[in-house]
Amino acid sequence: MSSPKACAIAAMFTSALGAIRENETPERIRIEAEVTAALGETSRLEILQFLTGNADRFGHSINKDGTSLIWAEVDREDP
Repeated sequence: MSSPKACAIAAMFTSALGAIRENETPERIRIEAEVTAALGETSRLEILQFLTGNADRFGHSINKDGTSLIWAEVDREDP
């Protein structure tokens, strides 16, 4: 992963949530992590604040089965 922002997001997700998934395309880098029920409100707010300053896009998907996933995307710089 060549983007400093994407590396920082990956480190934050790994620290707060554990395992991450990465998906890279020529246009963007996407980092995802499953959110556990044990994640406290303070940690959720810290992640949100961090993403607001570092990600180009981010979101939180909640599935019908109750599992949830937080994701963030960083655009690649133009060459």
